[in-house]
Amino acid sequence: MTDHPNLTAALVAFQLELPDVSKGSTNPAFKSKYADLADVTKAVFPVLAKHGLAFTTAPDDTEHGIVLRYSLRHVSGESIDGVWPLPDGAKAQELGSWITYGRRYCLSAVTGITPDEDDDGNKATGAARSQRPKPGEKIPDAIKAIEGATTPEKLDEIEDYAKRIGIDGVAPVKAALAAKRAELGTATTDQWATAGVPA
Repeated sequence: MTDHPNLTAALVAFQLELPDVSKGSTNPAFKSKYADLADVTKAVFPVLAKHGLAFTTAPDDTEHGIVLRYSLRHVSGESIDGVWPLPDGAKAQELGSWITYGRRYCLSAVTGITPDEDDDGNKATGAARSQRPKPGEKIPDAIKAIEGATTPEKLDEIEDYAKRIGIDGVAPVKAALAAKRAELGTATTDQWATAGVPA
């Protein structure tokens, strides 16, 4: 382990040798590559440790709802701490997906790594909207991916992606998800009702 007097010095040294984070996962609905949490931690954790840094996360139920607390810690005792809000009312499996998503983005943000394509803030500002398909244009691809899912876990990945792009509440997508959950034996009566499909 390299000896750095404080967190800032350690983070500077870490950023001088930012690891290459490969995009080893494929988004099932749109076949795009991305770096999942395992890809990010496999590349980043050894280099963090080399510089006396560690990253931790823990969900916490606060008076304002459930949050994911994160901390980048240095052996000197200094840390950078923050919270990532988690959705209220999420079921356990959904919450697990949100925690994984939050861990990946918090780790990337607090260390400065960029495993995904950097769009120079266009997605956040909406400047690139005219160049990208609208979420509604992705519904046919999402339904095709849902219909092709062979495991509940794969279906959960597709549903999480549909939520992120805002099409999970569209009737055809909801119905396709409910039908596939029933086929895979994971649907509940509540999911059928929510999708508007008679049980």
